[in-house]
Amino acid sequence: MISKNSFKKIKSLKQKKFREEYQRIIVEGVRSIESIINDGALIKRVVYTQEFQSKNSDFISGFNNELLNEITEKEMNQLSNSVTPPGVLVVARYPQYDLFDSNKNAIFLDRISDPGNLGTMIRTASWFGIDQIILSKGCIDPFNPKVLAAAMGGHFQLKFLGEEKLDRLNDHLWIGASMDGKPLNQLNSLNQKWILVMGSEAHGIEKPIKSKLNMLYSIPKIGKGESLNVGVAMGIFLSKLAL
Repeated sequence: MISKNSFKKIKSLKQKKFREEYQRIIVEGVRSIESIINDGALIKRVVYTQEFQSKNSDFISGFNNELLNEITEKEMNQLSNSVTPPGVLVVARYPQYDLFDSNKNAIFLDRISDPGNLGTMIRTASWFGIDQIILSKGCIDPFNPKVLAAAMGGHFQLKFLGEEKLDRLNDHLWIGASMDGKPLNQLNSLNQKWILVMGSEAHGIEKPIKSKLNMLYSIPKIGKGESLNVGVAMGIFLSKLAL
């Protein structure tokens, strides 16, 4: 069972101010939980329903007993951020990131406000081996529950995630993704460190950031459609830059 105070504290993690105060996040579902554990997450509490345990006893038995808390389906619905709760969640400590490494490539996200997009971009960056993501002011909280769900554990695979002073990034080649850029297939292999800038779908790259760009490229449209999802576009850019 779980105490009322503990239940209230976990529920409060839906709000940014309490996540920051406690330095805790909620991660739901077996795949995401296994992913963050494999990447070194510190698990502080495991919460599950009786129905979940009856079908996943091996998973639950893999945790120390002092971490385990069984709750009712009704209580899980109150804690979960999913329309259909998976029946298990963990409370984990915030990832412990390094300082920004100016000797490595990075991604700069400019005012990405959709949680699904940001989560997808974190997950995609990790897939391509880019472990530094700089967030501009105006980006959604990267520890928003919907971002965490979309990232599928990607937060714990990064070395850096947060804001950074732009004057520390002057040694990089700045590459922007924009509809008015040159075709991406004209981009040649790079022999210097770079920063890929992705702007919001609604507003593109902000003018102060656009003025820093050394290169501007676009993804040519072969078929139909108004635009590409920003996360999909970033994946296409990284397949050119990182491979």
